[in-house]
Amino acid sequence: MSKTSSRACAAIGIAAVSLFAAACGSGASGGGTTGATDAAGLAQAKAVVQKASQRPDSLTVTQPIGKPVPTGKKIVFVSCGVEACAVQGPILQEAASILGWSVKQVATDGTPEKVQGAIDAAIRDHADAVIINAADRDALSKQIAEAKQAGVEMVTCCSIAQPGGGLLFNTATDKQNGSIGDYLAADVVADSNGKADALYVNISAFSILKAVGSTFQTKLKQYCPGCGVASIDIPATSLGKDAPDRIVSYLRSHPNTNYVALSVSDALGAGLPAALKAAGLADKVKIVGQGGGSQTYQDLRNGAIDALVPGDRYSYDYQMIDALARHWAGVPLVQAGPPYWLMKPNTVPANTSKDFPLVEDYKTQWQKLWGKA
Repeated sequence: MSKTSSRACAAIGIAAVSLFAAACGSGASGGGTTGATDAAGLAQAKAVVQKASQRPDSLTVTQPIGKPVPTGKKIVFVSCGVEACAVQGPILQEAASILGWSVKQVATDGTPEKVQGAIDAAIRDHADAVIINAADRDALSKQIAEAKQAGVEMVTCCSIAQPGGGLLFNTATDKQNGSIGDYLAADVVADSNGKADALYVNISAFSILKAVGSTFQTKLKQYCPGCGVASIDIPATSLGKDAPDRIVSYLRSHPNTNYVALSVSDALGAGLPAALKAAGLADKVKIVGQGGGSQTYQDLRNGAIDALVPGDRYSYDYQMIDALARHWAGVPLVQAGPPYWLMKPNTVPANTSKDFPLVEDYKTQWQKLWGKA
């Protein structure tokens, strides 16, 4: 896995997206001015927001396995080198323990050599499966082939890699994450009452974000043909540094813009509300985005951010374990994406200091699907 792809699993979210990686250049495209409100499109956007704003109460996987799942399986989780990946280890262990499996978490620094070495070691140690975030098929081609030959299953999340050829399963894919762009676009149109001029802020280094951005722009114009929409790319080297300044610079040169949609809210949004306030734009420009962290959730709770679509690592991790369970039970895999939730200021969970599942009774529902209730 390349350094870019290993970092990409940190935030999305992702679904899976990242806080850090190397990239270059930025630019703007699209744009426009608001025009006459499209009543039908506005009504459709409001309907999407009404539905999306309800916290999910059921899993996207609904088909019980229906057959015994073998116990005693040994799983190796290769962490991608950042904290957002490391926190998945305990979730995977929780899920695996329901099935009588064990999970060994191997920390790496995210470099291709360390990740490849961790997978090689797992194969030598006769692991039954390897779980890795944001798997890069090109960077791991040798390891994937060797794992397949040794009968070691490989599953991933938050990657653009297609299953097959030694890769058993992938969830939170770029195509599945496109729904995030729909939710954000609908919120912008509904909140503005069809008077939006929006800016989508992308991190082009992360190809998994492409579908979110393209869906956002397509859906916004669908709901509101007269609304404006533009996009800029922020270099990944600016994350945690001058990303808010770059966004504010764009807004100053495009005074009609009244909404900013962030492809990765915790990476791009840290410090952005304060930067907007300092620039005198806080009362004019609203923020929406994908993902979330402790600060962005607090900003949402305080009204400095209008809406977020958080990632759900509980869904990513349980779905990867579910894929292995179905494979070893001899039943078809379920290619379902994670659930999505358009979180608003009045629906932020009380405790956002650590990861939280979108579906609150997720564990009970998974136990029923696996025949372990």
